[in-house]
Parts: sequence; C-alpha cells; structure tokens
Amino acid sequence: MFDIGDSIGFAFDEHRRLRVSAPADHLPLASWLTTDAQPHLYGLDHLADLLQRCRHEDCRLVGNGCSIDFVNDVVLLESTYGRWPRAVIPESVFWPVLEGLHRFLVAAAPEPALARPADYPEAFRVATGHQETGTPRPIVVDHTYFPLDWTEAEVAESGEGAWQSPEVIRDPHTGTWSGMWRNLELAGYYDPATGEALAYFPVISP
Repeated sequence: MFDIGDSIGFAFDEHRRLRVSAPADHLPLASWLTTDAQPHLYGLDHLADLLQRCRHEDCRLVGNGCSIDFVNDVVLLESTYGRWPRAVIPESVFWPVLEGLHRFLVAAAPEPALARPADYPEAFRVATGHQETGTPRPIVVDHTYFPLDWTEAEVAESGEGAWQSPEVIRDPHTGTWSGMWRNLELAGYYDPATGEALAYFPVISP
C-alpha cells in the first residue's frame, strides 16, 4: 500500500486515492497521512489549525486511527489499534511533510481526473474537544463521518463492501487498508496476523 523510498512523496492512483511513499521508519506517518490527514484541502487546513492549537494549548489530538502529542520538539504518533510502537517524529520533519502534502494537493487540484463524481457521498469531518476524567490534558477529537442520511445498515454495508472490494489494498507493516464503495474511499486498520478488519471510516476526496 505504501511505497518504500528515501523521502516522503505523494501521488494519486486511478481511483483518486492518495498514495504515499516514505522511508520504512516513517510508515506510521504515511499511515496517519492516509487515514487521518486525508487528501482534502479544506480538511487539511482545518487539521493544521487544530494541530497548532494542540501544540500551543498542550492538548492531545485523537483522529480516526491515530493520536498526536507534542512534546518539546517532537511529535508522538500512536496507533489507536496498536498497529505499531509509538513513533517519534521530529517537528522539523512533521511540519514540512504537511506543507508538502498541501502543495501537492494545490498543484493537483485542476486535474480533471480528480473531479468528484456527481453521486459522490457527502462524507464530512467534525472536531470536538473535551476533558476526560483522570486525564491531565484536554483532548481534541477530529473524526470523519459517513453521510448523515445513511442508516447503520448502510454504514456497515459500506465497510464490508470496501473491505471486500476489488480495489482493496492492505499494508501488513502498519495494518492500514483502503477500499472503495459507491465512489467513496474507505480506509481503516486490520490485524495482519488474523486478517480481521478492526476499523473503517470515510476518506474525503480532493
């Protein structure tokens, strides 16, 4: 699912899905970019603002499948589903990568192949903040959600459909997966040892 290379790079595949190449020790960051950052310019700007808020207010950011903590000059990236040990990423790497993704999306925006289909489902993302009992710091939760008019059965059908779709790709190193359902990309995490899907959520397209 992720190409291994000497640097972090971005591309779109034939299904309008963001593909990330990264050094092997940065695969958790590639996974976070795919499942939590996502290739949507407005959403990425929203996320960058949240990240800066969390950095300055000492909050923890909890996304679809990963959480972010800022400690001194490093970013601690943890998998909600235990797919990798805590990753330590220097801020000198983290912020330029986000800026690079933003530049890539701006440059790719005019491409006709990235236009949304007329029947593209209206997935969305929402951020909320709260203080959990017994935790020393506030938590900001930033998740993507399925269209409001979908029933629970339709959401479950979309997850199973994407997991079984011909377009599904899986990364055994991070447990990240991506599939397609009704023109909507679903991403999530699975257990490579058992082949069991653990979570899925919508990825908002360009």
